Amino acid sequence: MDENALDEGPARFDESFPEWLNLRIELAEGTHVIAAHVYSQAETTRLLTSSVLPFLWIKAEGEGGQDIGISWKGLVSEAYFRTGRRLGCVLGPVEWCDTRRLPSDWKAIAGQESEWSDVSPASVVVEQITSARLGPIASRPRPIVRIQNGELVNMSPVNHDPAMNFITRDLQVTDLPPDGLWSRYDLHRIQLGRPRLRVKAPAGTLIQCAYAECLTHGRVSPYLKSGSGDNSCMMDTWLADGGWQELEPLQPKGARFLEVHLVGAHPSELILESVEWTERTYYPEEPEGSFFCSDAMLERIWKVGVDTLRSCSEDAITDNPHRERGQWLGDAVGAGMDILAVSYQDWRPLERGLLQAAQCAREDGQIPAVFPGTREYLPSFAIQWVSAIPHYYRLGGDPSILRDLYQPALRNLESFDDARDPLGLRTNPRHWNFIDWGYRGSATVFLDGKSDEAAFDPALSLIYLKALRSMSEWAGWIDEDSEKWQQEAIRIASNFREYLEGMVVNDQDCWKAFGYHATALALEQRLVPGSEVDAAVSFLKRHILQCFPNAQDAPRLSGTTVESELLITPFFFHHVLAVLIEHGEMEFVLEQMRICWGWALDLGLTTWPEVFDPRWSHCHQWSGCPTWMLSRYVLGLHSRFDLGTNFFELKLSPGELFSAHGRLPLRVAGEQVQVTWKRIGAERLSYSLYAPRRIRLLLPDGQIIDTEGEWQAEMVTTSKGFASLVPEEIGEPSRA
Repeated sequence: MDENALDEGPARFDESFPEWLNLRIELAEGTHVIAAHVYSQAETTRLLTSSVLPFLWIKAEGEGGQDIGISWKGLVSEAYFRTGRRLGCVLGPVEWCDTRRLPSDWKAIAGQESEWSDVSPASVVVEQITSARLGPIASRPRPIVRIQNGELVNMSPVNHDPAMNFITRDLQVTDLPPDGLWSRYDLHRIQLGRPRLRVKAPAGTLIQCAYAECLTHGRVSPYLKSGSGDNSCMMDTWLADGGWQELEPLQPKGARFLEVHLVGAHPSELILESVEWTERTYYPEEPEGSFFCSDAMLERIWKVGVDTLRSCSEDAITDNPHRERGQWLGDAVGAGMDILAVSYQDWRPLERGLLQAAQCAREDGQIPAVFPGTREYLPSFAIQWVSAIPHYYRLGGDPSILRDLYQPALRNLESFDDARDPLGLRTNPRHWNFIDWGYRGSATVFLDGKSDEAAFDPALSLIYLKALRSMSEWAGWIDEDSEKWQQEAIRIASNFREYLEGMVVNDQDCWKAFGYHATALALEQRLVPGSEVDAAVSFLKRHILQCFPNAQDAPRLSGTTVESELLITPFFFHHVLAVLIEHGEMEFVLEQMRICWGWALDLGLTTWPEVFDPRWSHCHQWSGCPTWMLSRYVLGLHSRFDLGTNFFELKLSPGELFSAHGRLPLRVAGEQVQVTWKRIGAERLSYSLYAPRRIRLLLPDGQIIDTEGEWQAEMVTTSKGFASLVPEEIGEPSRA
């Protein structure tokens, strides 16, 4: 508006549930110009399906709600060309723009009325359009540093294969005369955004910007590393109009590095005056939560987890900003939800995703794994969505979602009726049995010839059992009949315990045979026979230490078709490390954070990779579980809003750390609980917190106290790694 950028859209939605973005601005009295660059990708992407018709929908209201009339004019531009290439197989088309065909100064249109035609409102009827449950998605200037530049020689026809043409240019001019300039830039962190180039070049000069998460042989390659299809071309192209101009792409891209080429003229005729970068993100740079401790590496690991979540936030919590920008359910309700709970107060992108999953359910009720554009269905992710809703409520989420999503949850579970087994669920390999990368069945979607015979899967069944238990609890909270789910959970748990007891008797190496993933989930669900808990925990630790990056010669997760028993991933560590902490292994867990996430830091990564291998995405928020574990276990406050508003369980596991302090956000703007503790002896520590409003604390001894303001106590560490209060030091609680 008035040549200042307002917003971009639409936010992703299912075509049956269209949404609009709400923006409030203050304008001085008088005439103002709204200029919109409207385009259609005409492809199904991760954000929208191609069946959503191209549209521009704007309604302007005054402070009193009265309509503000807008007089529209329009101009159809022929500046953009179809190249047949896409940024990636689930992203939009590559932009190739001849800027000589763009209307000059189109953002103002002053004095150009003769070039523009009147525009009539469309007759399309849109029913039930609602406001997206979102705050503003900000465009924030970010620092960008030029790291290299020079002259270039073009080596192949520019319109043959744009990506190949880009990477075959000679950037070290020797024998051939130069015909262009190049510059390479570092954004310091992978993020979603767009560049703005200020250039002067002869008319028709080719100007290209390529984007990448990392450098390949020291250069930016427009080809995506994985999940890109045969057609990826992560770049933008403009043809210069012959004067000074500012160039900016329509679509944001995810990148850490970008490289600009100006091709087709002698370098002396070319001026690349500046390259700026604007990040598109939902969350601000500084979170409301914080974490500090006596170990600088753990502090850094905590912060990178938040940075990665921030890079994966726009109108949704996404899996990554570069390769696909997909709203994958397992990414958001895994580590993502817990990272968000300890870092930011605004959960609306997550909440919108939980609701949108139900809107996008399959005809049989099954919840999709990724939505609302391209959709895929993974049984494990659909089941995890059921468990995620009660967990979200426990963390402090909106309780109205419990009732809104209960019926969709019923239908989702019912969609698995024909796959039930006495021990849980059977699965067909062709259904992409995704428990974790490297787990058996995770590669089936990428391979041909796999058997489609349904078989019992222990890990999937344990995820299903957790969902049944969660459903029983959920039903009780909203006064629905929980008997069905409770009895089904009791039956499966009983069968599973009997199965595990028989396994222990018949196989001394049973936990290795049962598997890393299933053992961790069985411990989480409290199904391991008491006499075998220590053995199961020991097996998990041995397994982890045999895997890369602990063991440098161990098998590597080099691609999506790899399946191996000797693998660990940051994604599944979200479950495993929490189980180990709960069983008194905090010191082991902290060391794993230093080794495994330290491996990524040693590579120079500033956001977390998808797996412990650099050939995958370098920005995946599902890999950030240390952030929530450090905030929750090392600061000691666990949200229990299912017991009441601002209710926390004090459950501190300090490991070998000497001290820690930080903030945990309350779901009230600008308010956080502050925690500080430090050791005052080998086993004793002093603990204090400050609450800006009344909170309830469930103490380690089961006592419940109300406190507001400052609260202090001495604690002593136990043999299981947790801290309990020294009884004589509890004192009188302060009450609101």
